[in-house]
Amino acid sequence: MHNNDDSQEEAMKAQSSNTDPHSAPWALITGASSGLGAIFSRIAAESGLVPVIVARREDALRSVAEQIRTATGCEAIVRAADLSDPQSVYRLADDLLSERGTPAVLVNNAGFGAFGSMLEEDEAVFERMISLNAATPLRLSLRIGRAMRAAGGGRILNVASTAAFQPCPYLGVYGATKAFLLSVSEALAQELDGSGVTVTALCPGPTRTNFGTAAGLQADSPFDRYAADAEAVARFGWQAMMKGKPVAVEGRLNRIGALAAQLAPRAFVRRIAAKLLVRMQ
Repeated sequence: MHNNDDSQEEAMKAQSSNTDPHSAPWALITGASSGLGAIFSRIAAESGLVPVIVARREDALRSVAEQIRTATGCEAIVRAADLSDPQSVYRLADDLLSERGTPAVLVNNAGFGAFGSMLEEDEAVFERMISLNAATPLRLSLRIGRAMRAAGGGRILNVASTAAFQPCPYLGVYGATKAFLLSVSEALAQELDGSGVTVTALCPGPTRTNFGTAAGLQADSPFDRYAADAEAVARFGWQAMMKGKPVAVEGRLNRIGALAAQLAPRAFVRRIAAKLLVRMQ
């Protein structure tokens, strides 16, 4: 598979001229009911892929599908599923592989966070977070990755975070799930080197979606005030995936921060992270 993103997208568009919707090239996007996932789904359609969009809320998915139809003329496929449940994940992957064959693209975007002291949060929230943010992307990357390797090519994009590069007091479990996702994505990318399948870990900083409010922040918190534009982040991530980059940190300041977090003493890094994250609230 070529690493040139333009040639790859042209190949996808050429394949998409097939009139049989079940044999058209497709992309599986999780967490597609809003935010980055909805934008990735539209970009997939613009790239000549049939988006198969997945999240828990079917009504929200249908709204996204309508927006994609209006913007691109493409009919997205809606699949409602609880991706924090392992059996639902395996069933979804196996059903789609059986019905539609191997996807050209997998975007693991589903996830959530929770700001605050870990000791004050319900353990069940963290158990679901670990499953959705870390285990589910691994499950899908392995299940779909095997099919892609057998087919000779494919692109996997795992949405991690700049939170992956350091401990995150007051956002601790979320940061740990993203550190796991970054590490496993890089490892899998190396294992698949030369196979035609690429794995990219996208590491954005704060992004203007509903993540902050869903994580318990006020709508006008510093998190949202300093957040990047979601459209720009999604397009950056898509382009990095098409180029086969193993790690893509969005934004110059985020790249500097990620590098500094890896070079500075860990005690210093975690103290600074704690101060910054407290202010985000």
